Amino acid sequence: MQFLTQVLGRPVFDNIGEPLGKVRDVLVSPSEPLPIVSAISISNGRAEVVVPWRQVREEVDRFSLPFSRDRVPHYALGGEDIWLRKGVLDRQIVDVHDHKVVRVNDVRFVETPGQVRLLGVDASTRGLLRELGLEWLARLIGSLIGRSMPEKVIAWNDVETLKQADGPIKLRIPLQKLSRLHPSDIADIIEQMNPMQRADVIESLDVQTAADVLPEASAEIQAEIIGDLDTERASDILEEMDPDEAADILGDLPPDRTEELLAEMQPEEAEDVRELLTYEDETAGGLMTNDFVSIPEDANAQGTIDLLRELKPDEDTAYYLYVTSGEGRLSGIISLRSLIVAKPETPIRSIMQMHVVHAHPEAGLREVGELFQKYNLLALPVLDYDDTLKGIITIDDMMEDVPSRVWRGRKKSKNVSEHGQDHAS
Repeated sequence: MQFLTQVLGRPVFDNIGEPLGKVRDVLVSPSEPLPIVSAISISNGRAEVVVPWRQVREEVDRFSLPFSRDRVPHYALGGEDIWLRKGVLDRQIVDVHDHKVVRVNDVRFVETPGQVRLLGVDASTRGLLRELGLEWLARLIGSLIGRSMPEKVIAWNDVETLKQADGPIKLRIPLQKLSRLHPSDIADIIEQMNPMQRADVIESLDVQTAADVLPEASAEIQAEIIGDLDTERASDILEEMDPDEAADILGDLPPDRTEELLAEMQPEEAEDVRELLTYEDETAGGLMTNDFVSIPEDANAQGTIDLLRELKPDEDTAYYLYVTSGEGRLSGIISLRSLIVAKPETPIRSIMQMHVVHAHPEAGLREVGELFQKYNLLALPVLDYDDTLKGIITIDDMMEDVPSRVWRGRKKSKNVSEHGQDHAS
C-alpha cells in the first residue's frame, strides 16, 4: 500500500472468497508522528460499510477480510478522522514549507511495523497521471527523457490540515503553523487562494497578525478581504495597522463601505486615517504616515529616551525624532545616534538639526524620490506651508510605492553621511 490512487477501486473479498465490493475511501486518524490509517470504506454500489484497517489483509491487487459477509465488523468514526478521497484528494492545500497552495493529486503512505501511516501528499504531474490511471504514460515519458518523472511528496507535517463540515470541505489554517511564517509568506499563500479561502485564513489569525499580513498582499486582495469581512472584525484589523496602510485600503473601497468602517473604528485611529484620505494619490501627502515620534522642545536626552520606551514606536518610524512646538510646527530633527550618545541631561535643542530637508503634501513622487536619494534619507518629514508637521514618509514606503526610475541617475549630495538628515541643510 503505497499511494491512495492504487488502493481506491481495489476489490475486497470475505473469508470464503465472496466479493464484498470495492474500496471507496481510506480513513486516517490523528497520531504521532504521522496520522495512521484506521479504516477503509467498502461499497458494492448499493451499500457501504466502514471496516477497521487492522482487520484488512492486503494481497496482490486485492484485499480480504477474515470474516463472512454477515460478520464484517464496523468502525466507529472519530471526530478528528479524515477521509482521504473525500477530504484531501483533488483539494487545494497549503504547503507551509514552500508557502504555496497546491492541488493534491495523490496521497503517499508509509508502512511501519503493524501500521500504515500517512506520509504526505503528492502534488506532481506524475501523481496526476497516476490518479487518471495513466501511470503507463509517466513511465513512457520517463523512458523518453532518460529519467523517471519526479514526484513531489509534501510531508504531512508541512501541509495545512482540512476539517470536515456540513457542506463543502473548507481549509482550516491552524494558528500554530501560520504563526511560524513571516507575514509576507502568509500573504503569498493567501494570494493563491480563492476569496472564501482567504476569508478563512484572515478569520483564523489574531488581529495583530492579520494587520501585519494584509499590507504585504496586493492592493486588490487587501480591498477584497477588508470589503468582505464582518465590519467589527475589519475595523479591529484596520486599527492595528499603520494609518497610511489603513488609508490605502479604505481608499480602494466604495465610499459607503469606507464610512461604515471608519465609524466602527476608535475615534483617534479613525481621525488619523480620515486625514490621510484627504490627500491625492501620487503625492507626498498620499504616501506619508501620520504615525511618528514628536518630541517637545523643552525635553532633554534622558526624558526623550524614557518617552521612546513608553511609546515603543515601530522601527521604521523611529529613524528620526521630530522636535515640535506646542502648535505642532517642526523645530528640528534628531537621529537616534545623536540621542544615544548625548549625556542624559543634554537639552534636546542643543543636539537637534534645525535645517531639515522636507517636502510639502502636494509634492509629486518624483520630487520626493529625488530628495531621498540626494540626501540619503531614511525618512522625510512632510510639512504644511506654515511648517506644521503633517506626517513622514519612510524609506520602506518610498521603495515600495515609488517607481524605480526615480532612483536612477541621481547623484548624492556631497555633504551627506550615513546619518542622512544629520548633515543635510
